[in-house]
Amino acid sequence: MRALVALGIGKGSMTNRKLDMGKAWTQATALMGSNKDTISAIAGLFFFLPGLSVALFAPEMVNPEPAGPAGGNPEAAFQAMMAQITQAYTENWVLLAAVTIAQFVGSLSLLALLTDRGRPTVGEALATGLKSSPSYLAGQIISGLGIALVIGLPLGIAAAAGSVMTTVLIGFVLVLFGLYAFIKFSLLAPVVAIDGERNPFKALARSWRLTKGNSVRITVFLALLFITIGIIAALVAGILGLVMSALGSQIATIGNGIVNAGVNTLMGVIFLVVIAAIHRQLAGESPEGLAATFE
Repeated sequence: MRALVALGIGKGSMTNRKLDMGKAWTQATALMGSNKDTISAIAGLFFFLPGLSVALFAPEMVNPEPAGPAGGNPEAAFQAMMAQITQAYTENWVLLAAVTIAQFVGSLSLLALLTDRGRPTVGEALATGLKSSPSYLAGQIISGLGIALVIGLPLGIAAAAGSVMTTVLIGFVLVLFGLYAFIKFSLLAPVVAIDGERNPFKALARSWRLTKGNSVRITVFLALLFITIGIIAALVAGILGLVMSALGSQIATIGNGIVNAGVNTLMGVIFLVVIAAIHRQLAGESPEGLAATFE
């Protein structure tokens, strides 16, 4: 039976599925509901605590000071802001690198936990997250460099030509391409963590294939989802921020850090669970999951 199921999956995977946004959201909420305890543990350890550490030990990264006086020269204010950002990253790069690595491991562990392939334990999911991180990081670097090259080279040539209108038009087209590439590579993490593809080039190629014919659907789905969640999160963070600011500067710093870390953690978890649901729908249920149905 397992062999027949595996054969069926192989044939079915040759055709591109169309994303059902309603079904993806239903699956995502079901995944969150059935795994809320383990999701909370992993999210707290790898997202909330690192985010809170940045807010407490590098508050300028979360709440930067105004770059210049109000009504000043916009160009000077922009340069001051860039200098401020550069200084903040230079002074806190060790902390930021540690937080980034922790979130990479946490993201991949969470995705591995949500797979239907063998129902891994939390320990197995964490081990998968650790082993998958180098491949995921390599894939991110490869895709980032590729997108930067495709965008930067034409934009630089257009800017050197001196035509402002041409540069703006090319820039707009390239921004659209960047968004398109982001969507095409959006399943990189589940391909690495769930499918177990450790070759970053093959993982990027598989993400590209899985999203074929669904780029617009995925874009609309994610945009609607995160615009809605973003508005709600901003309102909640703003209200709680006002309450915290009335309690004194030190309490406000800690309180705002907790609020920001909590909001960012929630949005990160929702994104990962939604991506896992999209991947499950487009890649199809694993042979192990289907075989379990017939046992």
